[in-house]
Amino acid sequence: MNSRTPKGVLRFCWAISLAGMAVFAAVLAAAPALPVEDATFWLLTAGVVVAELFPLRIPRRGDDEAVTIATTFSYALLITSGLPAAIVVQAAASVIQDALVRKPVWRILFNVGQYTLSLGAAALVLHAFAALPVMHGLQGSSLETADFPAVVVGAAAYFLVNATVVGIAVALYRQATVVEYLRSDAAFIAMLAAVLLSLAPVVIASISYSPAMVPLLIAPFVLVHRFVRQSSRAQHAATHDSLTSLANRERFQELVSATIEDRGERAHFAVLLLDLDRFKEINDTLGHHYGDHLLAQVGPRLSLAVRSTDVVARLGGDEFGVLMRDLPAGSRTALEGAERIRAALSQPFDLDGFVVEVDSSIGIAMCPEDGRDIETLLQRADVAMYRAKETHSDYLLYNSDYDHHSPARLALVSDLRQALDRGGIELWYQPKLDLATGAVSGVEALVRWEHPTLGMLQPSAFIDLAERTGLIKPLTHRVLELALTQRRAWLAEGLDLLVAVNVSARSLLDRRFPGEVARLLERYELRPGALKLEITESSIMADPIAATATIGELRTLGIEFGVDDFGTGYSSLAHLRSLPVSELKIDKGFVLRMGSTAGDAAIVRSTIDLGHNLGLRVVAEGVEDADALALLRELGCDEAQGFYIARPMPAPELGPWLSRHRERSATVTPLDARRRLGEGR
Repeated sequence: MNSRTPKGVLRFCWAISLAGMAVFAAVLAAAPALPVEDATFWLLTAGVVVAELFPLRIPRRGDDEAVTIATTFSYALLITSGLPAAIVVQAAASVIQDALVRKPVWRILFNVGQYTLSLGAAALVLHAFAALPVMHGLQGSSLETADFPAVVVGAAAYFLVNATVVGIAVALYRQATVVEYLRSDAAFIAMLAAVLLSLAPVVIASISYSPAMVPLLIAPFVLVHRFVRQSSRAQHAATHDSLTSLANRERFQELVSATIEDRGERAHFAVLLLDLDRFKEINDTLGHHYGDHLLAQVGPRLSLAVRSTDVVARLGGDEFGVLMRDLPAGSRTALEGAERIRAALSQPFDLDGFVVEVDSSIGIAMCPEDGRDIETLLQRADVAMYRAKETHSDYLLYNSDYDHHSPARLALVSDLRQALDRGGIELWYQPKLDLATGAVSGVEALVRWEHPTLGMLQPSAFIDLAERTGLIKPLTHRVLELALTQRRAWLAEGLDLLVAVNVSARSLLDRRFPGEVARLLERYELRPGALKLEITESSIMADPIAATATIGELRTLGIEFGVDDFGTGYSSLAHLRSLPVSELKIDKGFVLRMGSTAGDAAIVRSTIDLGHNLGLRVVAEGVEDADALALLRELGCDEAQGFYIARPMPAPELGPWLSRHRERSATVTPLDARRRLGEGR
């Protein structure tokens, strides 16, 4: 007995089994011997057995449903040979088929019970309407035209009993009402029953006319069987991934939608999305053949890790989906499933002699808590998956705090796209000071967005949005254009300032990015040394191999690199030492607290020493008072920027600020200059 099957289903199925066995025993006790001397009996018996052993598989509602045409022959057997013959033959054929596919005992007995009750109801109706003998059937007599109304009503009785019994069992399993199940499946069930049961008189008439007609009668069934099998194979190819044999994205969406439709308000299930964290590295290093080999091994592992009622799909690339249907209240079962998947994928994979290990990130969305439609559930599982990836968690349940796809955020995406096309993006510039000389060593370009209704937006309001929606590449291109345009204008005014621009992880992973930068420098007739690119530790570590290659190519052009927000990422010293960068920028959080927290002061001091030992210049961000500036100079920091020195400002304001700064520097002693560097805010 399957412990995962709801107890209500088991109790109902055992009740039907006992009722069927009681009817079965009563009929056999009162029945004469089976008509084994009758050729019609054996022909119809063969039809029942063969039809049970070779069911038709019809793809519908996301699942392949097995349909047997044995009903046609068993109903014909009921009419011609009587109820005992029909229930014995149908029960025997059903038990043989169920045993071959290893169904549990309770399901085998339930099938026998529901067939017995359905045939019994039909026999009673046939006897009442046409006085056909319940026990003997026609027994050599022919089916008269006057008997056909009774045959139709008997078929209706068979259909109603069978549909009701099966409907209650399915409804209990799905935790839905019988009405909901019948409403969702009534058309298909009725049409199928009408076709199969209406063929019974045709079978009887053909056999009565001549046994030689039997091969001609079987031929259409064989052709239908072959046609359905070929159609099923074509349907399987269209709805399954050829590499892993798992369901594809379209099939997965059909499954989720069908589950929502079938369960209605009682739907309670989970959608899990996962991808392989180092798949691209394996593909790039070993080649696509090994990547495909890995994916082919992932499929079976996922299938073995989930329950038999769950569905696994490959959604594309290295992304997979899991539908966990019929969950109890709460999310524990979904979390347990995610843990089994994590454990299954944590074991090494042997790729033709190369042993590799991969990590996975899993996002979980629950129905109905996180959504009641396919689009919402997939989108929220995707949000949870990327949050798991960002936080280096194995799996996470969806939380609205992770979601950047609210209607307001989506509207902001549209506005940002228009701003990139029509204007609205601008740059402000914050000076950087050389602490040894007090001179301005360069400026950092900081992006701003003049939104038509929200006003001037800081980067924190839209950079993350651009990262998540694919707009970061056109945004980076626009920022570079604006920065280099301004750099060219300053040169025309006799102002030679190094401009630093922040670039994202996506830019570092884009092998076309170096060529894009080179073309922009050529367009604005600027030497590569006029531009510095600032990158974060996390952007480097997203894909160290690809990032290092991109940085190296840009360094070959002569472009300087700095590591921004150093100390907040997770890069190793080995990676830092191997990167062709010339500058470290200490994160402003440490600088802001270094006057009050000994630990932060120690971090700042250690970072300065580390940078110098690696031959790098060190820049401190977040300088907001004179004491911080003095301490940084005492520690040997090379450059500084922050509100105490100057706030970010539009390009037209930078020239006057520089003039004031030079005037102050020329009218004070060197000692006073060092003390008063920040008074020009």
